[in-house]
Amino acid sequence: MKRVLAGALIGATVLLSSACGSLDRGEHGEITWEVTGEAGATADITRVLPADAGAEPSVTFADQKLPASMRASIAEGTFEVHAVPAKGAAGCRIVVDGTEADKQTGAPGKEIICRATVKAR
Repeated sequence: MKRVLAGALIGATVLLSSACGSLDRGEHGEITWEVTGEAGATADITRVLPADAGAEPSVTFADQKLPASMRASIAEGTFEVHAVPAKGAAGCRIVVDGTEADKQTGAPGKEIICRATVKAR
């Protein structure tokens, strides 16, 4: 009897673990952004969330060593990444829910902007 209960408990745990791994992420879009540039270069990077995202809409990360990347989650709206390289050219890329949404390459010393829109679920 103990073996049957233990087996049932293990089976239920595996089933629940599997289900949790495949759950929809709810109302939020999962965003990964990255900024690339010359080896050893830095850039001032600003990430901009939609005004109603519930967090500080604009945050600047000064002198970030490239390549740099981070993740964010937003329910809906336009997400942006602005980067100004200290030297050379920079590139940016935004991936939303595993799909590339925008990719840009800039001119040396010039600001680049990547934008992606997350739609309400």
